Amino acid sequence: MKIVRLLLLASASFCFSLSAYSAPDTSVADFALLDHLGKFHRLSYYGDQRAIVMLVQTNNDAAARQSASDLELLRADFEQLDVVFFMLNPSAADDRHSIAAEAKSQGYTLPILVDESQLVAESLGVSQTGEVLVIDPATMQTVYQGRGGEAGNDVRKALEALLDGGKPLAGQSVSTGMAIEYTSSAGRTPDTISYRDDIAPILTENCVSCHHDGGIGPWSMSSHAMVQGWSKMMREVVMTRRMPPGQIDHHVGKPIADMAGLTTREQQLLIHWIDAGAPADANGEDPLAKLTFTEQHFTMGEPDIILKVPAQSIPATGVIDYRYVPVQLNLDRDVWVRAMETVPGDRQVLHHVIAYVSSPADKSARGEDSTSRDNSLGGFAPGRQPDAFRDNSGKLLRKGSNLLLQMHYTTSGKATVDETEIGLYLYDKPPQYVMSGGVAGLRRFMIPPHTKEYPMRGEQLVEHDAWLYSLMPHMHYRGKYMSYIAEYPDGSSEVLLSVPNYEFNWQFNYQLKEPHFLPAGTRLVTRGAMDNSDRNPYNPDPSKPVHFGLQTKHEMFFGFNTLRYDGDTPGNRVTFSDEKTAQAKSKKAPGVAGL
Repeated sequence: MKIVRLLLLASASFCFSLSAYSAPDTSVADFALLDHLGKFHRLSYYGDQRAIVMLVQTNNDAAARQSASDLELLRADFEQLDVVFFMLNPSAADDRHSIAAEAKSQGYTLPILVDESQLVAESLGVSQTGEVLVIDPATMQTVYQGRGGEAGNDVRKALEALLDGGKPLAGQSVSTGMAIEYTSSAGRTPDTISYRDDIAPILTENCVSCHHDGGIGPWSMSSHAMVQGWSKMMREVVMTRRMPPGQIDHHVGKPIADMAGLTTREQQLLIHWIDAGAPADANGEDPLAKLTFTEQHFTMGEPDIILKVPAQSIPATGVIDYRYVPVQLNLDRDVWVRAMETVPGDRQVLHHVIAYVSSPADKSARGEDSTSRDNSLGGFAPGRQPDAFRDNSGKLLRKGSNLLLQMHYTTSGKATVDETEIGLYLYDKPPQYVMSGGVAGLRRFMIPPHTKEYPMRGEQLVEHDAWLYSLMPHMHYRGKYMSYIAEYPDGSSEVLLSVPNYEFNWQFNYQLKEPHFLPAGTRLVTRGAMDNSDRNPYNPDPSKPVHFGLQTKHEMFFGFNTLRYDGDTPGNRVTFSDEKTAQAKSKKAPGVAGL
């Protein structure tokens, strides 16, 4: 992870959050929500627009439906003038499925932002359905909040005044819609939220594993005083869904083990407590101050084999070519690997490691097919957990085999030496099954300059019955979102995973709670998009087209997966058709395995 980059972004976000509190009547703090179709929207992303219009909507509400009809007319007139339109649903009675059904039945074409926690609506001061807010992105101020249509053209007048450089009068009319019931506040006020009983357990469960002394978080949640000092920053990263990292769309896909993200109730408690000043309890010990952490070099215990990667000197600046580092295993017998863990020497510069097996039969150091199901043993990237093979499965290392490590470094502004270690955990006897993997990706593309959303699609054919264990999306700085879809032989399909806001600094390998069966002939499809615009804060240069390449200034679109083929055992290996293997190789560009 690039700590320096994250700290700079955090500092900028903190300043922005403070400015939002300077004028509580009209200022709008940044937030992010998924819409009714699962697409990610962050308010500040639309800072290049001249106005943001938002209608408060709930299902089966006459005022909201009338305002939506009026808003469609406004959209036709103003969208080409860089005005963006949304609906906002903060109703505790509506879920995303019913909101999507309402949108379909009413013919809505606007994204409906689903405010499950009601925290966005609260911060905007929303009270009734049918209300319309006009936000000036240049100042992040609400310049109009009132009735959406019916008897007048108040919203139109507000937009015309804003686009002409004038100052619209806020709240000129009142909506006649239904009152919004804020269930999160019912029967409980912020001063009844306990730091000790409510907040500290949330932080302990979700945050302190990274945010402790010696952890990878940029600051330590070591006491109430530390948390209170950083509380406004915490508010911003929770409201914009930047933390906890690795969040997925929990409305679709297969259940994921250790799914990142706060529950709706946890969000409400934390934000309400922060808004009340993040107070301590009157009496009692500080739970965070009592926590202790014992840093384990290898989190899975002592490995059977520890490989010390030759020290790598990393300069302070510049672009570093991929390094291919051979590591001798000195195996005097065949062994089966049940897990592999990488311990980076310097997390600030080590971007990733992929461990390829170089068997005695290989004729070249890199092997013939670096994306084959057997060639990669495992890897490391920020956010990626150790590679542990479940259900009594493993990967084979033959006698005389060695590893070839593909190591990618990025400079941090300070010269350093990286001394990474790799731990291998072995079975005492051959496992019951062989673990494999694959990738549904795209290797030939050109992303035009200044493109906000360039669609991408990859595909992998599953030739034999298989069990799917994990999914790992991978893109570079322009990666925007990615989802995995299984298209089954009977013509049906389902979403397996959706990552609506891909974050390059965190590369999660999402583990399914239970392996998912994929019948032979299933096509694993990845769908996603790249953001090559100046709205993407990570984009190295939005003025240039982008092609596939190994360096992070280039791009990749890979949907990696781990799966086990039915019947693939140490004594009975599953084989693949020569014709299909040849087709796969003919479509492969050189160097595709790099992250």
